[in-house]
Amino acid sequence: MSKAITRNTIERALIGLFILCTLGVFLWTNLTRPRVMVLQSYDTEYVWTRDVNTGVRRVLDTHSFYSARWHYMDLKRHPWKEYKETAGTQARRAIDEFQPDVLIAVDDDAQKYAARFYVDHPKTRIVFAGLNGDMEPYGYDKAGNVTGIFERKQLAALERAIADTGIKATDGKAPRVVVVGDRSESVKQDVEHIDEYKWSSVRYVGAHLVGSYDEWQKMIGGLKGEADIVITTNYRRLTRTADSRELVSPAEVVKWTEEHSPIPLIGTNGFYVEDGGTIAIGTSGYEQGEVAAKMAVRIIEDQVAPKSIPVLATGQFVVYMRPAQMQKRGLKLPPLYEAFARATNNYFE
Repeated sequence: MSKAITRNTIERALIGLFILCTLGVFLWTNLTRPRVMVLQSYDTEYVWTRDVNTGVRRVLDTHSFYSARWHYMDLKRHPWKEYKETAGTQARRAIDEFQPDVLIAVDDDAQKYAARFYVDHPKTRIVFAGLNGDMEPYGYDKAGNVTGIFERKQLAALERAIADTGIKATDGKAPRVVVVGDRSESVKQDVEHIDEYKWSSVRYVGAHLVGSYDEWQKMIGGLKGEADIVITTNYRRLTRTADSRELVSPAEVVKWTEEHSPIPLIGTNGFYVEDGGTIAIGTSGYEQGEVAAKMAVRIIEDQVAPKSIPVLATGQFVVYMRPAQMQKRGLKLPPLYEAFARATNNYFE
């Protein structure tokens, strides 16, 4: 009897020791796993956010040992200052709780309201992506723990596409191009770079940025005679009226604009076509996410200081088109554009 009790006691002790060891290994593994947080300025339904996430996952999915977490600030749908400040506080709380080894911060709002507070942090390294502006406002230019990739509109590709349409001004000269958008910070920063670009085959006549849908409709209706083609950046911050906080849905804005604009439009973001637009030569969100994630992996795997990794700028673009609407507008492009759009599943028949 006593031998049986002793045997049972030993077995229970061994089982208990095994469980404790297993828990210990599990806890140690989780505590020592590299941690990556992806901080998105916007929401999961935003096409740009979706594409950046796809690029990030292409890389991180091959590093399953990592512990990855996403946090969404949802500021495209809530562009009000008080909401941004609250979202920034919540984002910093999430960062402090997770304690990431690398923080991938996407778009300017994520930098302004959260990531910049971790400049030269002893543990967390920062990789920015989708940055329309410059590094200096966030102190990134002098930081030792920051690198990343800028988001820059692919203006050379856009200019080439305009030339390939064959559109001419009424006087037979190079087409006049005007930029339209809302008054969001990202659009203003995009326009700064557009203003500085050395246009050669088109005549750039400036930009119109408005705050409300009323202003947008009046502005679009008055473009005939001023320009021959419109470049549109973003329009998600348009309020119903000047004194309203109701944001007009992107689909409504694009539908009205395509129906009422006296001249053709080309988007600088792929979501313009997904919202119902005719054609876009868009910056690649996939590239932004993939490059940022590869930088994060290099920081973790190779123990490279972020400041030693060169900051990059957009190198890729994606073609989006709706052929039926192009035909209505009389827009024609070489077959290569269609092949590109089809190959990337951005040809909307």
